[in-house]
This record gives sequence, structure tokens and C-alpha cells, in this order.
Amino acid sequence: MCGIIGILACGRNSPSVDPSGRRRLRDAMAHRGPDDAGEWNDAHAWFGHRRLAIMDPGHGREPIVRNGTRDGAGGRTVVVFNGELLNHLELRTALEAEGEHFETSCDAETAAAAVHLWGTRALDRFRGMFAIAWYRPEDRALHLARDPFGVIPLHWTVTSGESKELVFASELGTLLQHPAVRRRVDPVTLSGYLSTIRVTLGERTMIDGVRTVRPGGLVRVGTGGSHPEITATRWWTPPPATGELTGEAAIECLHAAVSESLEAHLQSDVEVCGLLSGGLDSASLLTLARPRYAAFRTFTAMGGDGEEDPDRAAAALMASRLGTEHVEVEVRSALESPTARWRRMVRALGMPLGTPNEIAINALAEAVRGAGVKVAIGGEGADELLGGYEPILRLVLAIAETDPGPEAAAAMLLESASWISPGRKSMFLREDWVEATRHDVALIDETAAAIECGGSSGDPRSYLHWLQMVNLPGLLGRLNAACMLASVEARPPFADRRVADAAARIATKELFGWSDEGSDVLRTKTVLRSGFRSSLPAAIIERPKASFPMPFAPWAAELLQDAAIQTALEPLLEPNAMAAVLEDPGSHPLQAWPLANLGLWSVETGVSLAST
Repeated sequence: MCGIIGILACGRNSPSVDPSGRRRLRDAMAHRGPDDAGEWNDAHAWFGHRRLAIMDPGHGREPIVRNGTRDGAGGRTVVVFNGELLNHLELRTALEAEGEHFETSCDAETAAAAVHLWGTRALDRFRGMFAIAWYRPEDRALHLARDPFGVIPLHWTVTSGESKELVFASELGTLLQHPAVRRRVDPVTLSGYLSTIRVTLGERTMIDGVRTVRPGGLVRVGTGGSHPEITATRWWTPPPATGELTGEAAIECLHAAVSESLEAHLQSDVEVCGLLSGGLDSASLLTLARPRYAAFRTFTAMGGDGEEDPDRAAAALMASRLGTEHVEVEVRSALESPTARWRRMVRALGMPLGTPNEIAINALAEAVRGAGVKVAIGGEGADELLGGYEPILRLVLAIAETDPGPEAAAAMLLESASWISPGRKSMFLREDWVEATRHDVALIDETAAAIECGGSSGDPRSYLHWLQMVNLPGLLGRLNAACMLASVEARPPFADRRVADAAARIATKELFGWSDEGSDVLRTKTVLRSGFRSSLPAAIIERPKASFPMPFAPWAAELLQDAAIQTALEPLLEPNAMAAVLEDPGSHPLQAWPLANLGLWSVETGVSLAST
């Protein structure tokens, strides 16, 4: 995994940032790629790359330039790649059959050859987690693409001023350091953040005018004219649920898909470790992974309050059963308090945190890297694909019973499952902000579209589609950001195209549902529990889904006492609401967390929280 960046001027212009400034922008992402750095430029474009060396560590420097001489190759192609192409050996065989030659065994070179030869058609042949940019200098055309589930980030913007240029980068904070990028908050996305703690809304980000390439998205940019010509499409969407598999057939299908995905995700030329959360998902994966290694290391985070917690005990049980070298990581370090880590993360990333768990994930990743490991396997993605969030599932089952239509279902869902619900925004935000947020129409529309894309508001399965399209990219983005700050590549084998295809074939009743008619007992991830019942302890199989124990309310209360953060929040919050939260943040934890984040983000980046 790496960090990528590019600046492309339009028409006859050259990039506005001088060479030393370009390298400063690239090296702002040194945490994403501490092992190597490279750049390429011509009169109109510049590309930078920071490398975390995983595959063929001694080779594979980027940017990669492929020179074409045959029909269809289209001259030169300049490529920067970030992530892991899991089927690169299979693709390499196909490319060699068409005459391509390779100098390294690095998957990035395979990806570069694929887009050089096949163009956008290559994307549907890719399997893995990635963000890729490729540019053809002869026709001044840039393509930006992202993996199906949004594991790897990629942002872009068109600069302000007379000389327009397209700038893209792996991190929002890097774009904010470009002198021609305006630091103006996007009110619609900020309001969405207050409800969902997601830092994107569709392709919008927290900064007005800065866009994200959507999961499974493709952005084409022409730079030959005086202004960028931009077209955004999707090259991949989640498969529709067919639900034809039940019983043993469903179990076998999922078990085979997960096993094969794990095998692909374990490809590495450096050591791989496991992140044990104490839950079913990570335990399942590492049970499959352990026999492949003579020795294996696992890491788990201890609860943020420093006390004994069930997750820690369950993780220790699994580590003992697997016979791993197990490391427990305290989130509350004597060297750095959780609030100091929180500040440092926001400053480095250039955006507020999502869930409080990011603080624990970053502490865990630093321990992994401190042990000399670069790659970690985790269980993220199973809950969204297989139905694991019990509170949400109870809510959507109730909504689906009434079949209110997608828009009404979305509004009901957001009112009941938000940090600050759309209906309560007017109690917290100043009047000008309530108008600037456009009453969360974009948030409701995004939620409704995801539900409708999955089927209908009367089908509980449609809401898994919403979780997969909307919730999962946010979760994976937070995982990537927190781990890459410590130069660790986190790999989530459940978030894989073939696992999604398998899940779509499994009947809803095999995923989640009431245990009996009229019962109040809700079964979750049933097919996964059934598939691993014989290989995992009963205590792991029967554990309900639980959030990592993070005492975020007192941490938020501590930050909200900071005078600079209070001043930053004043343009956003209605005075009485602000006074109530500041007086007793512990009584308003769901409000205190996002508000403390926004205030801290404003202080650390200089982005004003004024509505205009």
C-alpha cells in the first residue's frame, strides 16, 4: 500500500507548484510509503509516489511508464498504483500471452501493464484493494479508479484561480496543502458527518469542491483544453441478491469463498500478522490462516478505559487455541494519551475521525509496525455482507414490515440510527447552517438510493445492500487511514468481490432473522456461525456483536474544554445547544463526539466552520 499524487495542468500550462513544492506534497504522505519515493513529469503533468514495499520489496519503483509500440497500446502510459492486486499472477499470464514483458514480480507493474494494454476494460478484471491513476501524455487523458469496496482512498479537485489544474491524492490532508485548494467546508457533507460520522457523502468530501472517487468508481479527465473535462462513472456495483442457496449448500459456498479470499489476501513477500478482536469474524479468518505458517503473530487492543474487557478475554482465548505469539496493546499508553493521539491523527489526516475505534486501531497498528510487521489481516466487512449488526437489523426488520417506500424508509432509518438525527439538527445548528445543509436531502437520497438498489423498502435484505454500499466504505476507509498512519497495510478478506458474489447467492434466512416465529431472539451471521461451529470455541461462536469498549465521552469532554475548539465551534452551533453540551458532555455523548471532532479539525487544519 502506498500514497499517490498528481498535478495536471490544462491547455498549454504547466503545474503551478514548483518541483520542491511538489515533493513536499508527496512527502506529506511519507507514512503511507516510508520505503521509497518516486516522481515523473513532463511539461503539463507531474506524478508522485510514496511506497510501502510489500510485493517484490527490492523493485517496483513508481511511477511506472509503459511504452507502447503495437496497435491498441496507445503510446506511453504513466501509472501510479496504491494497494494490492490479488490476482496479478493470473493477469500477468494473460498479459504475457498478448506480448507484454515484465521486469519485476511486483503487482503494481501488472496493474500498469493491464491499463496500458486494456484501458478501462482492465478494471473489471482486477481483484483486490486499490486506487490507480493512469495518464496518456499523447492525448492528455487521465483516469482515476478505485476498488469495489473503497478500501483504498483517492480524492481529487480542480483548483481555483485563473489557471485551472486537476490535483489528486490519496489523502485529503495532502490536497489541503496545495496552495490553490480552497479550505472551505462543504455544509452538506458536514451535516451528513454529524449524523453518520462518515467523512464523505457520495462523491462529496468535507471540503467544498474536493471529491472522492466512489468505491467501484472511475473518473476520466481530459486536460487538453483550458478547463478539465470530467466524467464520473461506476465500473462495479454490488451484485443483486438471488438467495438461491440454503442449508449446507449455503455454508459450503461461503466457506469456500472466504477460504479462497483469505488465501489471496495472504500473498506477501513480507511477514503477515493477524488482528484479533475477540469476535467471530477475525477468529474465523485466523483459524483458516494459522495452518499455513510455522509461526504466526496476533495483536489485540485492550479496552480504552484500561480495564479488563470481554473482547480482550475472547481474543486471548483464540490466541491460545491457535498457538500464536500474542501481543496485547494498551490504548491508554503512558507515552501518549488517547486525546493526544486523537489530535495527532486529525492533524495528519486533515479530516475528523469517524468512530472512536480509530484511536484504538492506530495504537494497534503502531504496535504492529513496532514489531517489524507491515501487513495485518482483519475481519472487517463480514457484518455488512452477512448481517451482523443486531441493533440495525432489528430496526430494519421493523421498517421493512411497513414497506414505507425508499425515501420514507431512509428517513426513518436515519432518525433512529444517527449520532445527531436530521430531525434534531435545528436544535443544535445555527439557523444559517440549517439552511446550508439543505435539510439533509442529499443524505436521505443517498440512503434511499442504496435501499432501492438492493430491492425494496419492504425487503430486509435491501438494507444489507445499503450497509454494503454506504456503511462498509466508511468503515474500510477508517481502517485504512488509521493503519496507514503507522505504515501498516490492513487487509480485509471479507471485503472481496468473490465473497460478495457468494453472499448474494445465500438466502436471507441463512444470514439473519428471528430464531422462531414470534420470537424476540435475532440470529445474525447464521451461515458464518454454522460454517465455523466445529472449529471455533462455543464462546466465540455465540458471542453477540459488540462495539470495542472506548470511553470516548470523557475524551470528548476533555477536548471540548479547549478554548480554541470552543471558538472554532461557535459559527456552527446554536448558543444554547453549545452551552448544554459544554456544561455536561457526558450526558450528550452522541453529540459530543462529532462536535469535538469538528472543532479539533477546524483548529488543526484552519478550515472555518462558518456556513458561507
